[in-house]
Amino acid sequence: MPTPRKARPVQLTREDWVDAAIEMLIHDGVDAVQITGLARALKITRGSFYWHFEARDDLLDAVVEEWQRRNTGVILRALEKAGDLDEGLLALFQIWVDRTDFDPTLDQAVREWARRSEALLEKVRIEDDNRVSGMAAFLEQHGFEATEAFVRARIIYFTQVSYYALGVREPMAVRLSYLDAYFKSFIGRAPAATAAEAFIKMQEGRTE
Repeated sequence: MPTPRKARPVQLTREDWVDAAIEMLIHDGVDAVQITGLARALKITRGSFYWHFEARDDLLDAVVEEWQRRNTGVILRALEKAGDLDEGLLALFQIWVDRTDFDPTLDQAVREWARRSEALLEKVRIEDDNRVSGMAAFLEQHGFEATEAFVRARIIYFTQVSYYALGVREPMAVRLSYLDAYFKSFIGRAPAATAAEAFIKMQEGRTE
């Protein structure tokens, strides 16, 4: 009789561990992000962890780097691709309502974690500054004076961060009904009709 083959061990990547850590951070807080708990959740031995990380702190650093890549990077890339002012502002709105790229739950989890870590709090401040600076530079490119661009960028950004922090929930139809008013508050005028119509059509069927 042939000897039964042993099952091959599950091969997890560094990204698998980071993703699992992010999920645990979001749902249970940073104290829950422990190697043993993650190994249990991933149904693998702790030894797999040490193929990718030297210690828990290395994993936590990787979580912060992934947060920076996802949530700051996507904002800056969206603005870089925009052809005009309306397209850029609507691209930001798209990121924030879609939640496929920008992850608000991760953003809030990192901010909660930063309440207990001065080092991380400083990184959060830097990322906020980078996001606002990117928006301000975009507004400057489209005709706003530097100080006005900076203040308007702050208003745009702080409005959305507060929206997440306060846990605002409203039907997508209601949010879309405010589109012209938001544009007027943010840049002093309503969006071009064709751009607004295309954006609204894209959001049809969304519940939030």
